[in-house]
Amino acid sequence: MTTSQGDRRLNAFFTAAPAGLAILDSELRYAQINETLARMNGRPVDEHLGKRVCEVLPELAPVVEPILHRILVTGEPALNIEVSGETPAEPSVTRYWLASYFPLPGRRQKPGGIGAIVVEDTARRRAEQARRRSGAEFQAIVEQATYGIYRSSVDGKLLRVNPALVRMLGYESEAEVLSLDLGRDVYVDPAERARLIEQYRVTEMIKGVETSWKREDGHHILVRLSGRPLRDEQGTLTGFSMLVEDVTEQRTMERALQQAQKMETIGQLTGGIAHDFNNLLTVILANARLMAEVLPADRPDLQRDLEEVHGAARRGAELVRKLLGFSRHEKLTLQPLDLAEWANDVLEVVRRLLPSNIEIQFEAHENPGLVAADAGALEQILMNLATNARDAMPQGGTLHVEVRQSRLDEEDRPLHAWIEPGPFVCLTVSDTGLGMDAPTLARVFEPFFTTKPPGVGTGLGLSMIYGLVKQHKGFVHLYSEVGQGTTVRVYVPLALDQAQRAAIPGQDELLRGGTEAILLLEDEDRLRNVAERLLKKVGYRVLAAPDGAQGLVLYRAHCAELDLVVTDLMMPRLGGMQLYEMLRLEGEAIRVLFMSGYPEQLLRERASRDAAVAFVTKPWTVNELLKEIRALLDRPIPMGLPRSTASPPQSGS
Repeated sequence: MTTSQGDRRLNAFFTAAPAGLAILDSELRYAQINETLARMNGRPVDEHLGKRVCEVLPELAPVVEPILHRILVTGEPALNIEVSGETPAEPSVTRYWLASYFPLPGRRQKPGGIGAIVVEDTARRRAEQARRRSGAEFQAIVEQATYGIYRSSVDGKLLRVNPALVRMLGYESEAEVLSLDLGRDVYVDPAERARLIEQYRVTEMIKGVETSWKREDGHHILVRLSGRPLRDEQGTLTGFSMLVEDVTEQRTMERALQQAQKMETIGQLTGGIAHDFNNLLTVILANARLMAEVLPADRPDLQRDLEEVHGAARRGAELVRKLLGFSRHEKLTLQPLDLAEWANDVLEVVRRLLPSNIEIQFEAHENPGLVAADAGALEQILMNLATNARDAMPQGGTLHVEVRQSRLDEEDRPLHAWIEPGPFVCLTVSDTGLGMDAPTLARVFEPFFTTKPPGVGTGLGLSMIYGLVKQHKGFVHLYSEVGQGTTVRVYVPLALDQAQRAAIPGQDELLRGGTEAILLLEDEDRLRNVAERLLKKVGYRVLAAPDGAQGLVLYRAHCAELDLVVTDLMMPRLGGMQLYEMLRLEGEAIRVLFMSGYPEQLLRERASRDAAVAFVTKPWTVNELLKEIRALLDRPIPMGLPRSTASPPQSGS
């Protein structure tokens, strides 16, 4: 290779090198510099050549020039020197470089200049600074956190703890806590930690686990643990990184609040009753005193009667005084009772209390069974429900009372969360009145809550019903929609002997399903979701929609495969009865099951000629819904259905 070729290659390398390269003469002037270093310095190449370092980089010269002078004197290189400062191009931005300087040959064995190799290090240094800041900030968060934070090994040794955990456990120093064994010194039950480790050994996250710990003074606290297991490169569990929240006070406050709410309700109930009774008794006592003054002396019989009234009122006042001191339920006398016969007898009294523009319908299914009940308490329940229905139908309407046997199973819990599964006798009272909106429904059982005008209602009726039903080990479910009326179902456990229990169908038979395709239409999300899960569970194929308009679209898209439409009566955009009318006008022979708060008998009258129609009354149970669906699907449907057989209810959508 010729000298000229070598020079050209060397110059090409010098110019194109990704690192900054420069040659300085003995007076620290730039003799040669490549584009890379010129860009780093923020000046063109020609503004470097022939100029001293202090002229090109006045901000960096105080740092760089002493190093360069030392090289010229000693002849020893200076490698990997960290240099930082500002350049003319970015005077307010600090940048970082790694520079290596080495002497170049000169006369008399002294350096004749300096070669420089400079690499930009700004990005790495800034990332390092960011990591340090992040680590410091994270450490500050850990140190200042109000929750306890710790890292532990699998065998229970605490590796790191924050001050909040030290305070939570009642120790003086971090060192004391780090010397503890979690299982032995912190958990109330050492075996509990072992159980939790096995439970969460293969999980990725631990969320909201509550367990009992003990403080240094032996006091127990309830803590909630969240965090993650730690594993080595082979996936073996090595420990835990956890956040600890002391929820002892929170749980205590919750229990206290529940008790306070309970006592407040009892206080409101007893105070309200005492107030009302005091008013009544005051009137009785005052009028009895006035009457005593005007009664003729020759009527001792009336005097005795009046004295009886006066004495009874005084005894009532004494009872009221005692009521303010304590509250307890009156003990019920439970006797075997045929609810169907009993309801038929009580309705004779109810008929005399209701205005003539309210029709009473009574339906008792065959042999609904006996219940253990207090007839007087049940009479209060039915009379209160009839009174509420009367007030909800100022223009008249229909009061429908039904007694039937019903079974509630585990599948009913999403809608009746507190039930005990088993057979019940159900007393259903429905009206065709004004109905209630959702906010009202949420408060109907609160003592003294009423939507009636002042002086008309006390707001104790449904509260009393709720309490009496609970005393019968039953429960009450209320369903209502504005304009559709209200249905109240009172479930009382069926009184069974061993022979009767053997005759109750098993759950598998009660939950009989099928493989047919069903279109489910219900605007209330909770009901629709429960019904959809139930139908799929027992084998049906289900399409679901929240209103009749979407339901109609789904029906037209899938009509060839659908076997049944299960629809709510009242829905936005298109009601169930309107949808039914449209399908019949189009000549569709699809079976339709209506779900409604209206009593089944009232709905049946509106489509009595259509064998492809059935009804289930809200609030339905799982058994009732599946039974009606299966019965309708199994029912033979004659050809040539009427094109239109129904007229929508007056309060329809």
